[in-house]
Amino acid sequence: MANIAAHTLMFLSAVLFAIMLEADVTATMIIGLLLFICVVSLGRFMTLRTWVAVCCALCSASVAVPVWITLLPVLAADMGYRLFSTDVGRSRRLTFVSLPVIATFAVAFRRISEQAALTQDSTAHTLWSVPTFMCLALVVLTALAALAGATYAKEQAAFRRYRALADAQRERLRRSRSRISDMEAARSADMQRARLNERTRIAREIHDNVGHLLTRAIMLTNADEVVARSTGDNMHAKQFEEIAGALDEAMTMIRRSVHDLKDEGTDFTAMIEDATSVTGDARVQVHVTNGITQPPSNVAHCFAAVVREALTNTMRHSNATQVNVKLVDLPGLWQLIVQDNGGVIKRNARHTAQMRGIGLTDIEERARVLNGSAVCGPYGAGWRVFVSVPKESRNTNRVHEQIL
Repeated sequence: MANIAAHTLMFLSAVLFAIMLEADVTATMIIGLLLFICVVSLGRFMTLRTWVAVCCALCSASVAVPVWITLLPVLAADMGYRLFSTDVGRSRRLTFVSLPVIATFAVAFRRISEQAALTQDSTAHTLWSVPTFMCLALVVLTALAALAGATYAKEQAAFRRYRALADAQRERLRRSRSRISDMEAARSADMQRARLNERTRIAREIHDNVGHLLTRAIMLTNADEVVARSTGDNMHAKQFEEIAGALDEAMTMIRRSVHDLKDEGTDFTAMIEDATSVTGDARVQVHVTNGITQPPSNVAHCFAAVVREALTNTMRHSNATQVNVKLVDLPGLWQLIVQDNGGVIKRNARHTAQMRGIGLTDIEERARVLNGSAVCGPYGAGWRVFVSVPKESRNTNRVHEQIL
C-alpha cells in the first residue's frame, strides 16, 4: 500500500509538471503517462535484463519527446530500488541508474539552448524562463529520486537481514528452551524412576527380612502357647496368646505398608512399554493409547501380563501388521482393549479349545481374580481382547498379588 501511494503521488506530480511545461494536456503526454504506468506496474513480472532494456528505451524516447522527462523521476526511483535490491555489480548499477538523469539533463540542455537562441533573436524573451528552471529542477529531482530508490532498497535489505537475524535468534532460543525442557523432563523421569525403584527395594527388603522374622516369631509364639496349654500353664498360655495377637497386628501393618510401597513404586507406563516390546518385528506396528495414569499394583501387573499375552498370540497365530492397545480410565472401572488387523482365521473346534486352554483362559483367569471380566474373539477385521476391571478391586484381593 505504501508503494502504491508513493507511485500515485509521483505520477500526479509528473502530470502537474508536464502541464506547467507544455501549458496544455496533449495526446503525447497521455500516451507517455500510460506507457510509464505500464512499465512501472509490470516491471516486477519481467526479468531484470528485460526490465532494464525497457527502461533504457524509455529514457532514449524521453530525449525525443521532451514532455516525457517529467515522468523520468518515477522511472529513476524504480530503477534505483530494483537495481540496488539485486546482486548486480556496482558499476552497472551506477550506469543504469544514471540514464534517467542523463536523459533529463540532455532535454534540459536542449531547452536552454533553444531559449538562448530565442533570446538572441528577440529581446522579449529571457534566457532563464520558467520552462528552463523547470527542466533544471527535473534534473535535480530525477537524481534525488534515483538516490531515494537506492537508499530505500538498502534500508529494505538491512531490514530483511535484521529480520533474518531476529528469526535465527528466536529459533536458537526456542531450541535452547526445548533442550532445557527435554533435559528437565528426562531428569524428572530419572528421579521418578529412581524413587519408584527405591520404594520397590524397600518393600522387598521389608517383605524378605522383617516379614520372615515376624512370621517365625508368630509360629514360635503359637507353638509355646500350645505347649503351655498342654501342661496346664494357663497364665503363660494367655501371655503367649497376647504376644501372638500383637505380632499378628504388627504383621498386618507391615503387610499393608509393603503393599502401599509396592503400589506407589509401580511404574505403569514402563510396564506397558515393556509389554508392547515383545513383538520384536518391525512389520508389526503397535500403537498405544494410555489413558490410565497410576492404577494399583495388581491391576497394573494384570494389564501388563494381558498385553504381553495378547501380542504374543497375535504374532504367533495371525498375519497382523497393526495392533492398537488402548487403556481407558472410566469412573467405575479400568478397561484394556487390544485389537489387531490380522483377519479372522478359521479353526476347528479342537484347535480352538487348545488355544483357549493355553492363552485365552489365562487372560480370563487374571481378570476374574480382580472381579473383572475378559472377552476374547473375532472383532472387525481381526482379533480383539477386551478386559474390564472394576475399581472396587483396588482395596481387595491383596492375597492374589503373588499370583499376578
